[in-house]
Amino acid sequence: MNVTGAPKPRPLSTVLSEVPGCWVAVDRVTGEPIEVAESPYELARRLRSRQIKNVAIVRAPDPSEPELVGLG
Repeated sequence: MNVTGAPKPRPLSTVLSEVPGCWVAVDRVTGEPIEVAESPYELARRLRSRQIKNVAIVRAPDPSEPELVGLG
């Protein structure tokens, strides 16, 4: 728990490791994944249909993908 007594948010790295290769909407307060989809367009459609706002949207890298380092 933090100073306000609220539970400590989950690390983003933990959330992303659970859904490799997907787009994820993460609650900014709790760090919990709200919605997961294969494409950003599908994720946006699902969020709009559920009227969900104020989330962070991130793509979880797949471990088999090359890692971008530097400017190329």
